[in-house]
Amino acid sequence: MEESFRSDSCQLLETDGDFIRFGHVATFDLQLVEALSPCDERRRDFKMDMDIDTGGNQGQNPGQRGYMAAASGPIEVDPSEIEFLEQIGSGSFGAVYAGKCRQKDVAVKVLAKQDFDQKTLEAFRHEVAVMSKIYHPNVNLFMGACTVPGNMMIVTELMRGDLERLILDDQVHLTLLERMKLARDAALGMLWLHSSNPQIIHRDLKASNLLVDTNLNCKICDFGLSQFTPRGKNIMDGKEGAKGTPLWMAPEVMMGEPFNEKADIYSFGLILWFLVTKKEPYEEYDDLETFTRDICLQKVRPRLPVDCDPNLRDLITRCWDQHPQVRPRFSDIITKIEHIMVDLAIEDKIGRQFWKYYFLQKDTVSWSDFINAFAKLLDLVPAIYKNHPIAYILQNHPEVLEEKLRLDIECLKIVLADVSKNQSEDNFVVFSEKFGNICNWFGPLGLKPFPNNQSILDKIRLLLLESWFHGDISTPESELRLSGKPEGTFLVRFSTSSAGCYTVTKVSAGPDGKPSIKHQKIQHRPATGVFEINGRSYPTLIDLIRCEQNELRLFMPCGGSRYQTLFMQQNTAGYVDG
Repeated sequence: MEESFRSDSCQLLETDGDFIRFGHVATFDLQLVEALSPCDERRRDFKMDMDIDTGGNQGQNPGQRGYMAAASGPIEVDPSEIEFLEQIGSGSFGAVYAGKCRQKDVAVKVLAKQDFDQKTLEAFRHEVAVMSKIYHPNVNLFMGACTVPGNMMIVTELMRGDLERLILDDQVHLTLLERMKLARDAALGMLWLHSSNPQIIHRDLKASNLLVDTNLNCKICDFGLSQFTPRGKNIMDGKEGAKGTPLWMAPEVMMGEPFNEKADIYSFGLILWFLVTKKEPYEEYDDLETFTRDICLQKVRPRLPVDCDPNLRDLITRCWDQHPQVRPRFSDIITKIEHIMVDLAIEDKIGRQFWKYYFLQKDTVSWSDFINAFAKLLDLVPAIYKNHPIAYILQNHPEVLEEKLRLDIECLKIVLADVSKNQSEDNFVVFSEKFGNICNWFGPLGLKPFPNNQSILDKIRLLLLESWFHGDISTPESELRLSGKPEGTFLVRFSTSSAGCYTVTKVSAGPDGKPSIKHQKIQHRPATGVFEINGRSYPTLIDLIRCEQNELRLFMPCGGSRYQTLFMQQNTAGYVDG
């Protein structure tokens, strides 16, 4: 294998004082070098020559080219229908503009060369053919094409930007859970491509070819190198050399060996690493020959963080395994990511098991579906009504449930459920991440009563009954509610910075004797349910406030808690202190 590196074919280029060595391995011929990477002007984004004429490649289906021709037939867009706005991207192919077409916001991809030779024309027709056959929520929507000579353009839906720029933007702060949602979106789109018949291999899967909309939905784009191939059949690049972006390219493709859809899986492994670390892969390389040798022969891969989730670490290493047959399919990847997402959203052990059992593939569920499942977990439905969902009982026969249980469910709903944005569904929904927060604040979630004989529903109801508890309000909102109040006025709320903790916000005397608002964290350990402040521990938050009120100078609860309305019409005698 060492002999396949041909050092005499390397070319030394000088660009702005930076020397970058290019070479090739076996049939690996570098034809085109992209402009400086937009993420780091000192680095080059290696790009291989685009040969879209699939008819001459080795190992391909002889009828494949005919299929592509038959697959074409895009919606024709007249140049006069397109209004160009600002330029939002560019590359060797040309430029991308935000614009309008038929009164709809769109992205318009304009090819740099309009005097097409046969090869470029084939490339254009190929991308249009591929895009016009793919319809999936996680694939950038193809809306039409202009095939008028001199005005060759592709029209797609307009997106916020690409994943690479989003993740590397210092002003954007996404949690790992949010980043894994983006990864799942990309995997869902790729599963659709790989499950098509014939199969579609993307061949240039990388962070910059994943677009993100304003709702943080991720979609696959740029099908200029994509290939149709029969299932189970390997393909191989022709004598023109490997195609794609080497930094994201599978070793077998770089080596000019036969490959299949598992080459996309390798690229996806690097995307997962990028989402975890928020760094570009292989930043230490600026020499293609060394890079190729290390990746293909030494099996070098980017270093994973020490604190990387073990399941995520295992998934990434399997995706970029040297051997394609070891790499998982996208269907398996999606399942793994969904388990990882639940683990990130919910720390409570039983809470995780509950969500995975009932709602593994969902981040959001209707309130009705949630309470039906949660009632089964806590065994809330009377024995004679076991065959009826509790949501149905609450709506149609509430009288069969104890008044305390009905109030408990209302208390759970007000702290957990959010108003649905989709009015055609249940009016309220539950997010997995918020359920995880509730488990942290009121947990641990268990099937047996807590040591003080309070269930999680008891803990929620009793805390909401306290007029000083204001729940999920922000720091500025807490200060606004206490503004102008006398010294000793206080409220308690969920901490916005520490999982499972609370914050007591109070009016205190400042150094100048004037009232000032101060915040103090109350530590809560969800695994044990213990509350701590100033080194002292208590079994409940209510006990802590009662015992510490003189020490902390908490004399007057601040009114205005929205939870108090729950108890105004309720006859709570006999159980609110239970």
